[in-house]
Amino acid sequence: MTDPFEPGTLLPDDLPNGMDLVRAGRARAERIPEVQLRYARERGVASDRAYKERCRDSGALTTYINLGYKTWAQTRDVLRSVQARGRTLGYALDRVSLIPDRRMGLPPDLREQALGETGLMMYTPQDWAGAGQDVDIAPIWNDHNLGSPAAVVNTEAALSAGFGYIGNMAQHNYGYPLWDDDVTQMARTVEAMGMIAQRKASGTVLESYIEDGYCAGFHDLATSLGWCMFHRYIVEDLVGAAHSQSYGSTFQDPLLKQAFGLALQEINTHRVPPSFTHGDTNSFSPDGDFDRNAAIVFNDVYYTALRELRFPSGGALHATPVSEALRIPTEDELVQSLVIASEAVNRARSTMALMDWRPVLELRDTILAGGRRFFAKLMAGLQALGVDTADPLQLILATRRIGGSRMEELFGVGEPDSSYPRGFTPVVATDTVRRLMSNVDVVLRDIRADGAPDLSGLRVVTASGDIHEYGLFVVSKVLSDLGAKVVDLGTSMSSPDIAKVAVETAADVVAVSTYNGMALSLGRQLLDELHRRHVAPAVYLGGRLNEDLEGQSAADVSGQLEQLGITACRTLQAMVQGLRERFVTGPVSTR
Repeated sequence: MTDPFEPGTLLPDDLPNGMDLVRAGRARAERIPEVQLRYARERGVASDRAYKERCRDSGALTTYINLGYKTWAQTRDVLRSVQARGRTLGYALDRVSLIPDRRMGLPPDLREQALGETGLMMYTPQDWAGAGQDVDIAPIWNDHNLGSPAAVVNTEAALSAGFGYIGNMAQHNYGYPLWDDDVTQMARTVEAMGMIAQRKASGTVLESYIEDGYCAGFHDLATSLGWCMFHRYIVEDLVGAAHSQSYGSTFQDPLLKQAFGLALQEINTHRVPPSFTHGDTNSFSPDGDFDRNAAIVFNDVYYTALRELRFPSGGALHATPVSEALRIPTEDELVQSLVIASEAVNRARSTMALMDWRPVLELRDTILAGGRRFFAKLMAGLQALGVDTADPLQLILATRRIGGSRMEELFGVGEPDSSYPRGFTPVVATDTVRRLMSNVDVVLRDIRADGAPDLSGLRVVTASGDIHEYGLFVVSKVLSDLGAKVVDLGTSMSSPDIAKVAVETAADVVAVSTYNGMALSLGRQLLDELHRRHVAPAVYLGGRLNEDLEGQSAADVSGQLEQLGITACRTLQAMVQGLRERFVTGPVSTR
């Protein structure tokens, strides 16, 4: 078989020219009438970006939430209520990232054929127009647009409604059900980038939430920053758009989080205000201790507010709702998060003199130096593989095909060290890899305390039905360490593809994680695909096992899954115990 990473073999010969696609996108956008957001109009500025710049320069801080119910009408009503309650409770809500159902990333004619997930569906032009005018809150279209097969149609809808921040550049690694043409998917992405670039003078910004893409899985912050430099090169230097890079959800350590934020500011040479700094989503435990979670939220937002006051970027503050690890937050929990953010800002303003920024700045500089080395090494490596580094389509398609983990293995800049998962010591280890290595150790210690089962000979296919890869890595690593032969398919895998590999590998077990609010539908679909191929491996499903059922939002569907014959896993330890009971007949291992 041809090595896909040999020079000249990574890309097809008949790719369209990326810069021609950019020009086509610009021409398409010129035909779209310009509309001003209500949010900008009521503040007397030309655009969302202009208001963020005014806040940055005056020291004002703004706030942000994520929200996406099934329809725009439902979402609008909750936004109005949250905003009204703020007038009594003393907070303001400025921005909302509208969280869509993943089907929004498909062309309109395919959406009803795919499984419904948690999130917003924009069904009509009136829905899009309403998002720009019905509420005095700036909307962000940040998911399932750039990087998706629907990039052009969704960008046209967002521009027509006056959206000021449109993304998401980080998502060009995403896969979608019912779609397997990555060339067309990336070509549409580049054309949509050209559309956004055409509106640069009007204040429109091409947004990226970096942890929705490869940065969530990188092990070195030097890699993450170098990847952000790579995206800036494509968006700003090649395409000619204004570029915002937001971050934050995977950071637990305040020192790492604020140092990386300052590193992002250093490479933001055009001073485009980032959309937001996202709250920490990884420090919560799934035990439902919301009081403890509230303390974690305050701590996280407090340090981000200190940074914004001392080194203003214009990015909005986000406080993660305390229930994030368990389910979709309620309106009351969204309000609580905004109250926490407001109080964190008050405390930050009164304690700025207590913060010594020298360790943060030193770490920033270390990340910057490593990031620049990674960017240079990546560009040289792509050139050596025959990629035209002046063509945006070739760049995003090539890196999509290489993949994030392989790219970090090839071009990472740390010192070689086989004890780390990717073969080198990170320049500055991400919280992700720190948690990953710690959690693998904790799980294995718990399992070995009861006598670890010997899973030698057990064939396991693992996959994620969405873009979340952290839990998938832990599952694959632990099962491998226990002796199983694991085939890790990675993220965004469809049920037909998982079932196909289960047949090809004669899998004894299929283990899938899902966090997109469609666990029951996914379980049924996966079983159907396996039965259609006349195989019956044991099926384990983990992650966030909920789905909207009639009369109940985000219902726990673990019981229904068990009735189907699928093992619903709350913990990896429970999954291993189930494998022990089902497959292991001999004595346990002491390794």
